[in-house]
Amino acid sequence: MENVKSILRKLNKKENNYFNPNFKNPIKKLYVYRRLGLIDSGTYGKVFKVKKPNLNKLYACKEVKLLEKKNHLNFTALREINLLLSINHPNIIFVREAKMNFSAEKFFIVMEYCNFDMKSILESQTKFSLIQVKMIFKQLLLGISILHDNFIIHRDLKTSNILLNKEGILKICDFGMARLFNLKSTLMSQEVVTLWYRPPEILLGQKDYTSSADLWALGCILSEIITSKVLFSGNSELDQLTKIFSNLGTPTSDIWLNLHFLASTKKIIFPLRPYNAFFSKMYGKMDLLAIDLIQRFLSYDPLKRISANLALKHPFFIY
Repeated sequence: MENVKSILRKLNKKENNYFNPNFKNPIKKLYVYRRLGLIDSGTYGKVFKVKKPNLNKLYACKEVKLLEKKNHLNFTALREINLLLSINHPNIIFVREAKMNFSAEKFFIVMEYCNFDMKSILESQTKFSLIQVKMIFKQLLLGISILHDNFIIHRDLKTSNILLNKEGILKICDFGMARLFNLKSTLMSQEVVTLWYRPPEILLGQKDYTSSADLWALGCILSEIITSKVLFSGNSELDQLTKIFSNLGTPTSDIWLNLHFLASTKKIIFPLRPYNAFFSKMYGKMDLLAIDLIQRFLSYDPLKRISANLALKHPFFIY
């Protein structure tokens, strides 16, 4: 297996545009695979490393339960399966096969296998060059822009859900929290997005959010890829808000028009801190264009956050 440095060398040689409109559809027939070991285990299923007999190729197989307690359908699992089978893009994890077991209690999704996840790479103290950061983040934006163009919110973007294969191509994975959205007001769950990447509007009680929730997470992820440190690492929702406000300043209705309509703002009073202190804290520690792009993602007002499509045209990727 190749090491991280080898992958990064290949990453620098990759083309900027990874979009391939001729990507093949997933195969529906399920073949026999041999389980080699557990990769990850979470709320919505287990992921195993598997191998097809007589072929020297590894795959990842996600096992999800179709039935929850009292034999209720697991709609989260069904939604993930449906979304994954509907998306074909080089920066979205590719589903090879998907099928139920004989008792119809479990569903198995066989996906391409990736050697590394971004969280593990950053925890290994690997430092990315600025060129590598641009190549990695551009691939992430390409994948997210495809999702948002098709009215899909991931709702759980974080470094552990960003994979790199041995060719240095980024793959977005784990669509257990993903769902379709529309531009009209639609109430959705607040129990989404891992706390460290959760946007302030959801932390403050907003339920009618859209793709802007992913955009906030992108800002956190870009900062983390550059610094190898989590930007806001709260241990509770209140602590997370406190850390955000301490770093970015306390929001007001002048910069966030609908702020005081959110339920939690009537219950909690935060100390006033100067707005937009991120630039002064990061000046000299980070590329100025990277700081500007991160700030555009971390706009308090969800309507003012830069979209994934516009972010691809940001000067950060030009200079």
